[in-house]
Amino acid sequence: MLNVLGINFAYEDRENLRELTKIRTLASLPIAGKYRIIDFILSGYVNSGVRDVSIITKNNYHSLIDHLGSGDDWDLNRKIGGVRILTPLSNPGASANVGLYKGTAEALERNLHSIKRSMAEHVVMTGCSVVCCGLDYANLVETHVGTGADITAVYATNMNGGKRIPFGVAVFHFNEEGRLTGLHENEDEISEQEAPWSVGVFVLKKSLLEALVSDCVAKGGYSFHKDILQNLCGSLRILGYEHAKQIFEISSVTGYMYANMNFLKPEYKRAAFEKPIYTKVKDSVPTLYCEDGVIKNSLISDGCRVEGTVENCVISRNVKIGRGAVVKNCIIMQDTEIMNGADLQYAIVDKDVIVRENQRLIGHERYPVVVEKRSIV
Repeated sequence: MLNVLGINFAYEDRENLRELTKIRTLASLPIAGKYRIIDFILSGYVNSGVRDVSIITKNNYHSLIDHLGSGDDWDLNRKIGGVRILTPLSNPGASANVGLYKGTAEALERNLHSIKRSMAEHVVMTGCSVVCCGLDYANLVETHVGTGADITAVYATNMNGGKRIPFGVAVFHFNEEGRLTGLHENEDEISEQEAPWSVGVFVLKKSLLEALVSDCVAKGGYSFHKDILQNLCGSLRILGYEHAKQIFEISSVTGYMYANMNFLKPEYKRAAFEKPIYTKVKDSVPTLYCEDGVIKNSLISDGCRVEGTVENCVISRNVKIGRGAVVKNCIIMQDTEIMNGADLQYAIVDKDVIVRENQRLIGHERYPVVVEKRSIV
């Protein structure tokens, strides 16, 4: 077991996900059918030997708490270590500073009481808007120690085989020695340039993190990227570590759609599930494929009933698709019913939705229709 504390920021500051994160935090957003984003984060930690994990939340974290429970499904229900969910109100000594965090540095400072209790020597910090499939945290920490870096920042130069840089991420600037010299925020949503951009994963000593965060907040700073990395890259030895494997990015509705559709590609799915991905076990019944049902290139979870046509879709648990219904290029979440004759294309349908008979929902690949949870269409 690695002597490492994993810290995950379970939220996204931007509002590009609209209705999808209106009632839930980003980490609990369904992905690839029966999974949640947090499943890939926690499984990555566990597969690398990290058994001490703190999850920092901001708001709408009730579904995340319900999903994780005691952490048994990830082997994180432990006497020493395990998983902890830290909320904005979880610090009994912070009564003067209650409220939502302004940035990641402030979120860390408000939860230092919990971080200091960990006996880990190093910290691996991750986000949820970019998930690195197959990232070996053990090798990452070993590389960090071997190079003698103060901070190791993980970066990528591609987006699932292409050169697109996600909108709003930090783009790194390294010198010939691989040391960080600066960064800027990418403001071009369709950038095709090849440049190292931050995937939000960092490694450093826990004692250094505590000192940097306390000093940053004392000076009025609140962002780890801007107020620590950017301001201190001249005095700290910050080195890069490239992640060249599969990545999925979900900081926008379009990115979320694109990430789910990638799981329909066999080579992408094999890479994403190269190591086990754990999730909450529900022991649902098998899916029933009826005689008139037509299924093409789709990912369908257990407990469903399919009587219509499903093509290029990601379907979560316990979804019912009626006779004559046509569902193409869609993401359908848990416990939703698509009634007879309905026609859905490029739609993201949240949990517990009813789409009535013969209704049509037609979106576009870059602008999918989003139906809120518990809606009736």
